[in-house]
Amino acid sequence: MMDKQRDILIERLEEKVKARDHTITEMAKSPSVAEDRIATIEATVKELKGSISGILDELLYQRSLIEEMQQKDAPDPEEVGEIESTEYIIAENTPETYRGRSKEDDIIVVC
Repeated sequence: MMDKQRDILIERLEEKVKARDHTITEMAKSPSVAEDRIATIEATVKELKGSISGILDELLYQRSLIEEMQQKDAPDPEEVGEIESTEYIIAENTPETYRGRSKEDDIIVVC
């Protein structure tokens, strides 16, 4: 009787081992969840890399347009010359200079 129970127990354990071996074989055949996640993340990174590259190209293009516009708007250094004036403004801020003067005398015209 003991031998029969032992044989039944051994058969059950052998079936469990076979089931586990089958499960392990199936798991080895199919890619793991982690590998799927990594592949998804890699695809997302590639997509973002392309987007960033496009944005950078657009930004550089906009920068070149702005530089062109600034160069067109800026006067040429040869055209800009110093304005020479023969008039000088002399101002005094002492009480003696204001005695005997009217408001019209305080107006200074610069050409």
